[in-house]
Amino acid sequence: IGSPFGLDQTVTTGIVSALHRQITSPNNFSIDDAIQTDAAINHGNSGGPLLDMDGDVIGVNSQIESDSGGNDGVGFAVPSNTISQIVGSLIDDGSVTHAYLGVAIDDSSATAGGASLAEVRAGTPAARAGLENGDVITKFGDQSVGSADELRRLVDSKQPGDKVELTITRAGKTQTVTVTLGTRPSA
Repeated sequence: IGSPFGLDQTVTTGIVSALHRQITSPNNFSIDDAIQTDAAINHGNSGGPLLDMDGDVIGVNSQIESDSGGNDGVGFAVPSNTISQIVGSLIDDGSVTHAYLGVAIDDSSATAGGASLAEVRAGTPAARAGLENGDVITKFGDQSVGSADELRRLVDSKQPGDKVELTITRAGKTQTVTVTLGTRPSA
């Protein structure tokens, strides 16, 4: 529902094509669990609600991925539970903060899984805790980490300033490191 190109009270239809997609926000951070839809998302109706057949809001249309730059691509909506958390924080505090580790991660090639640190950014909580490129995070607190996506979700479930014990594998040896999460920068 929206106002594409200034055309008030417009509704488009489509299907939910997939769940749990990862998209990149305008500030280059990941948004997990996005909803993929083939409903048209044009200029003016991004930001509008994505509704299910019962009229319940299940997401907020946010982006389209298109080779041409037009509306002939794949649309994505941020899930309503993610939006609810953000809105709640805005109402309570007037701002939204996200926990930040300060790493670029990939899935580990190890059989046990984990998140492999492709880059530990200088001056970040990860760097201050002594993490290094190539470390594999296998536990975040008491939660097992099976993939890079899982680590992103676990970090996002925390608040800036939280202390977390990480279990890592470095050069075949397991060790624990305590990190104090920071505040994710805006860009």
